[in-house]
Amino acid sequence: MKNNFYLSLLGCGLALTMMGCEKTDEIAPEFMAGTSQNALDENCYAIDFEAYSSDNPEQLPFIDHVATPFGKVWVHNTKRNAEGVYGDDNVARIYDTANPTGDDAHDLGQASRLGKILISNQFTQQQIAANPDGTYNPSGTEIRIAEPNDNAWGATLELDFTEIDGSVTMQSVDVVDVDASPLENKSYVRLVLAGGGTVDFPLATYEEEGSVQTVDLKGTSNVEKLILVLDGEGNVGSGGIDNIVFCTEQEVTPPATGGCTRTQGYWKTHADSNNKKYDNTWDDYYSAPFFLSGQTYYTVLLVQPKGNAYYILAHQYAAATLNLAAGAGMSGEALEAYNKATELFKKYSPSQIGKKDKKLREQFTSLSDTLDKYNNGIIGPGHCD
Repeated sequence: MKNNFYLSLLGCGLALTMMGCEKTDEIAPEFMAGTSQNALDENCYAIDFEAYSSDNPEQLPFIDHVATPFGKVWVHNTKRNAEGVYGDDNVARIYDTANPTGDDAHDLGQASRLGKILISNQFTQQQIAANPDGTYNPSGTEIRIAEPNDNAWGATLELDFTEIDGSVTMQSVDVVDVDASPLENKSYVRLVLAGGGTVDFPLATYEEEGSVQTVDLKGTSNVEKLILVLDGEGNVGSGGIDNIVFCTEQEVTPPATGGCTRTQGYWKTHADSNNKKYDNTWDDYYSAPFFLSGQTYYTVLLVQPKGNAYYILAHQYAAATLNLAAGAGMSGEALEAYNKATELFKKYSPSQIGKKDKKLREQFTSLSDTLDKYNNGIIGPGHCD
């Protein structure tokens, strides 16, 4: 988890007034211990981009959505050219502030504590594909066009929440590198509400390169889109976003009957999108964070439990979640166990399930036994042939 979360924002009430931007400070390690994963309080979640990684920064992807426990958030970023004309291409891309590329070491690289962020890339995927070894020379140093590099002449970054289950309430977003020189004073965050209304939050500008400001979005409800506009005096405006905190007011009840189930072994061996055996149920879960574990739904399945009841239950829970996503019904004792397990995972991390707390360990293992029966088809709709 990034080290600039402000969970106190989750207590903000609804307010549709303009906000003040606050430059973030480092959070003490003891505070961070409680925010070690993207799942926050109750039905709240923080979108960051740490699931995307590569030893070669040129392999950091362009993206069109991010997965959350409540559904997909679609992403579409655009860029303006030096003549002031916006293009239609989606240039949403991951940027690693801890390993800066392009000509951004002096600005985005100064926000290295954030790790991965979302930017509007200067070059489109098509331009890079047409000239993968091409270079350009913006400031006396040759730079490869294939490297992630935020666009310098203005951009919009748009996140679409319309496929999220339930009404979305926006809490906060971190905005990186809104400059006072050149003046990017026309930059703002816009929330588009259901019904077409909008609420704008102007951004502060900073002389310091790579500044990070946490924008308090005032608990604005019924949000369909978040749009960051990077603009200023002339064709300027660059930067990125991270740590988008939102809440949803509705939980989805799975169907009671229908479909069939598969075991955790099946899901582990059908997770590679490059393999012909790939099961596309993984699309929304492969990189999705698994509660407070510090793992994703995929990597948590790879952890050897070694007696840790957290992982014993996590394996069965992840498999059950994928079975539900694939259309399997769930009711009765399986649904009761699944809901109880959900509450436990919201509350505990792996390190908190120690051998000394026998009662808690037994609760985890008991729920695991029930979900194991569900995944194996002993209870529920039955195992897939």
